[in-house]
Amino acid sequence: MTPDDVEELADALDADVPDAAREEFAAQFDAQDDLLAPLGDLDPAPAPDRDWWAPETDEYGAWLARCDIGNGSGPLDGLEVGVKDNVAVAGLPMTCGSPLLAEFTPREDATVVTRLLDAGARVVGKTNMDELAFGGSRETMRLKVTDNPRNTDHQPGSSSAGSGAAVAAGEVPAAIGSDTGGSVRFPAAWCGVVGVKPTRGLVSHTGFVQYAKTLDNVGVLAESTETAARVLDAIAGEDPRDERTRGTTTEAYADATRDPPSDLTIGLPEELFGNAPRLDDRVRDALADLEDAGATLVDISIPDFEYAMPAWLAIGMSEVAAYVENRGVNQWLLSDADPDLADALNRALADEDDAFGPPILAARLYAEHLRRDRPADLARARRARRRVTAGVDDALADVDVLACTTVPMLAPAWGDDVEDLFTALANTGPFNVSGHPAVSVPCGDVDGLPVGLQFVADRGSDATALAAAARYEALGTNAYTAGGE
Repeated sequence: MTPDDVEELADALDADVPDAAREEFAAQFDAQDDLLAPLGDLDPAPAPDRDWWAPETDEYGAWLARCDIGNGSGPLDGLEVGVKDNVAVAGLPMTCGSPLLAEFTPREDATVVTRLLDAGARVVGKTNMDELAFGGSRETMRLKVTDNPRNTDHQPGSSSAGSGAAVAAGEVPAAIGSDTGGSVRFPAAWCGVVGVKPTRGLVSHTGFVQYAKTLDNVGVLAESTETAARVLDAIAGEDPRDERTRGTTTEAYADATRDPPSDLTIGLPEELFGNAPRLDDRVRDALADLEDAGATLVDISIPDFEYAMPAWLAIGMSEVAAYVENRGVNQWLLSDADPDLADALNRALADEDDAFGPPILAARLYAEHLRRDRPADLARARRARRRVTAGVDDALADVDVLACTTVPMLAPAWGDDVEDLFTALANTGPFNVSGHPAVSVPCGDVDGLPVGLQFVADRGSDATALAAAARYEALGTNAYTAGGE
């Protein structure tokens, strides 16, 4: 390192380093770099030799790569599963939906993938997604566009679009997705399949390229609640490589879907109805069917719910920016990171001839605005998270689950932008802030497009949310059947 290099580093920090100190710092930093050399011994072993290929046929643009990987038998024996392209499958490219990461190939499987394979599932490909899991338009699907199998003139839901489309088209019975503000539940609702956002910390993030560390969840899209629950049985649980899972306890998720109770008490929060009256009517009809079958419906309210989306905005934008700036390394969390991903992101950000798309740029710029101009709002957002979480806990105190329309709008036609993102996220994003589990199940259609019914349960009670969804599914009334027509 030279004194000029030190000056360049100082400029990046808007710091003033006296001329006399630059040479001293340069020598000091060279010596410190030498101390880092032994860390190179900790790089992952070479990736396993796995065959993969470009999709030969891909009617809906659901796949970025195909493969056929299995370890043997187990409780998921032979179940074919797609994996969203921000979850590592060793030996296969992992683009995270961005051309800037086209050359990145992880050397280790994500914990989720290891657990799927150990359970006997077969991983059959990487599914398409919006760039870095943020978007909702043709432009944010930078590698290829995924269409909605229910109606190709309409959007499939982001950012786990490929996973939702692959399940809806009947190409796989289940797929892994990720959900930061609704990115599992949006494609579940708009493609007419089941989507599960687990309790925060139930599923490991080792080998997952995050968007926002405290809002993200690795989840499941599936043809039925039982299939989703079987996958959750396999992937849930404590991972010593991921601090966020410390102390996690699991339940018997698939068992909860096989004989679900009829006498559920279901809370209908006033804050989660009213943004989409026609869809809400469809959902209320579905809930009336559950009431006729033995459930009790209760009108309730969620205290402090008005803080949910402001908290989501400040936390989400600041966390994605920090993650990108730190090259995919969580400096603030005791969890494993991928050295190859750090290098790949560093090269991508150094390439002046290319750049991440406008949504990621906008998130980074807004995060910088918050850091420089509104730092107190970042602190307030963390306080708001606590208030929102306590409010949801309070609303659940005397009911088994909360219920509402999953996404308060129908799948937009291609070319129609989502005019109000925060209204679109109003029923999903709050539970990323609070960490509660949420399950979306199809409950019919409006204008021929699927509508999702969402159930939310206490943190750690994912089985209860799945049981409620399974109970509705078992009625066989007005469900939008996976597989299409």
